[in-house]
Amino acid sequence: MPVQSVSHDPWDFGSGGLMLWESFTRSPMGTRSRIGYELVDHTVVSVYCHWDGYPEHNGRILVEHYQDRDDVMELIDGGSMSSLRTTHIWETAAVRDENGKIVTDDADNWIYSPTRDPQPLYHTERGEKLEVDHTCFDEFVSGKMCGEEYAYLFDLNGNWKAYKMNWGAVERVEIPNYVTA
Repeated sequence: MPVQSVSHDPWDFGSGGLMLWESFTRSPMGTRSRIGYELVDHTVVSVYCHWDGYPEHNGRILVEHYQDRDDVMELIDGGSMSSLRTTHIWETAAVRDENGKIVTDDADNWIYSPTRDPQPLYHTERGEKLEVDHTCFDEFVSGKMCGEEYAYLFDLNGNWKAYKMNWGAVERVEIPNYVTA
């Protein structure tokens, strides 16, 4: 992951410098995606998802947790989301010790609080308006709605299909099979 450059000395903020530097070096990047289901007229009802849109993450979650059409429709009815499956809420923050340093577990993962059971983190939870789009398939996979890089479609046969948008060309991609017997 590239480190964001700064034009000044990041250590020149007193005790806040370390926190600023950590945020530059550990901030995740977003891989935007669109998640939707197909209607009988072959139009698509879909929502935007900001984080982790690549098939190895969001594709896997969709295959593992959303195989029933009613569950998919409920997911989409919640509107656009920041994350498809997370324990975070909008008020979640990294836990800091008395010196302001972020607390980590034995594997050097940040510890967060407060948390909840894994579920989507909808934009409506932070007061944004409900956004659900009804479009033709071509617009769904255009990447032009919110700059999406991937699209996931729950088709009429109850299967997930994944598409990579290549700024013009759309490519069908496989969702890795993580389901074991």
